Amino acid sequence: MDIQSAKDNIKDAIRSYLDKDPAGNYVIPKNRQRPIMLIGAPGLGKTAIMSQIAAELDIGYVGYTITHHTRQSAIGLPMIETREYGGVEHPITRYTMSEIVASVYEAMESQDRKEGILFIDEVNCVSETLSAAMLDLLQNKKFGPHPIPPGWVLVAAGNPPEFNSSAREFDIATLDRIRVIEVEPDTDVWLRYAMSAGIHDAITYYLQVKPQNLLRIENTPDGPVFVTPRGWEDLSMVLREHERLGLDTDVDLISQYVRYPEIAAEFKRYMDFHRKYSEDHDVDAILEGRTRDVAKVAEAGAEEKISLVSVIIGRLNAEAEEGMDLQELGRRLDGVPSNGLEAVRNDLRRMLDGNQTSDARRTAAYCLSALSDTDDADAAREGCSRALEDVRRRFDSHLENTMSFMISAFGQGQEPVSLLAGLIGCYSVVMFSETDGPLYRYNEELLTSGRDRRLVEMTEGLRWRTSSNMNPAQAAAA
Repeated sequence: MDIQSAKDNIKDAIRSYLDKDPAGNYVIPKNRQRPIMLIGAPGLGKTAIMSQIAAELDIGYVGYTITHHTRQSAIGLPMIETREYGGVEHPITRYTMSEIVASVYEAMESQDRKEGILFIDEVNCVSETLSAAMLDLLQNKKFGPHPIPPGWVLVAAGNPPEFNSSAREFDIATLDRIRVIEVEPDTDVWLRYAMSAGIHDAITYYLQVKPQNLLRIENTPDGPVFVTPRGWEDLSMVLREHERLGLDTDVDLISQYVRYPEIAAEFKRYMDFHRKYSEDHDVDAILEGRTRDVAKVAEAGAEEKISLVSVIIGRLNAEAEEGMDLQELGRRLDGVPSNGLEAVRNDLRRMLDGNQTSDARRTAAYCLSALSDTDDADAAREGCSRALEDVRRRFDSHLENTMSFMISAFGQGQEPVSLLAGLIGCYSVVMFSETDGPLYRYNEELLTSGRDRRLVEMTEGLRWRTSSNMNPAQAAAA
């Protein structure tokens, strides 16, 4: 299954494992709570989704890469005790508590969470000295004599043998005690995530044209060549920072993230095409409703149209994210006394120090920055309200102008539908849009005729979540 389906599957499993009866007992007893094992190629996001799941379910999280540990740190150190048996004292070996199990108890205190996820990465790549301990962990949920505390769900991950020469196959006895989820790359699913997460539009453009290059791993006479979703996402951050600083991006830089020479060189060419297309079409003019160059866009090639749509989605998503951040800032300032901003800042700092989703972390950083230059809550509230009105007006206007332009150029053809579908795939765009705003109106006009009912249901589902009293993390988990 794809990584999003795997994430949903794991969240459902954890919900069921942590469900309690009226007496407070787990409905599924601990010995029947099978550990979950994710198997998939490197860089698919297996590790990244685990802390996200914990944050969205509001439970604790402890993560370990087991190949970084020795047998002693995983199981504990031996110590000699004297015990009496049959009237005779005997020296016996005991073990100190496993560092990993101890970290769970520490997390229960520091995170104030009695339940959570213990995530063990690269579990099938351990050395011979740890292999027996890993089997014991998966079969009995304990390190040496020390069990994982009740309420903590064990999730593990590993790579298939074809991607890691040290990976081991599990025997039937172990497989019969765990839940195995095999994760496969899915470019369409990743692109929906990428557009919502603000991945650089040159990358989303390239992977729409070359979807087979999201994940490529090959062995050559000169060694392995590869590119992974993790590599694309890390490259995105560097591209944005280079643009902000006015630095050049060459093939040598790209090759540090895309370790597949032919793909790195090809992406550089497409990135140059993307920049040219962006310069040829004045996106600011389209957003502001000033352009009259409909024919030029209508006559553009397929790749040029994909590039333009990618840029527009990125711009509108960024505006929606700003609006969401301002809404959260307004919520936090509601009812705060004039001299009470330091308490708000301290709460935001605690959020940044804890385990949060990427959206929650971005919003907390935004709010903390917005409050850095004032100690007057009343002035902060007023400034936040004005800024939110400005963003709302600009976002709705830009979305309206863009959709009008696209329909003028293409009618109700594939291009405006693709743009709208991409926007609906962006979490912030859907959550920030009002039900009587342009997103929902064009959704009715273009998508409810049976062309893509799934997208309609998606907007309805997200809107239902925001109509409840959920916070963003709870809405994401619903």
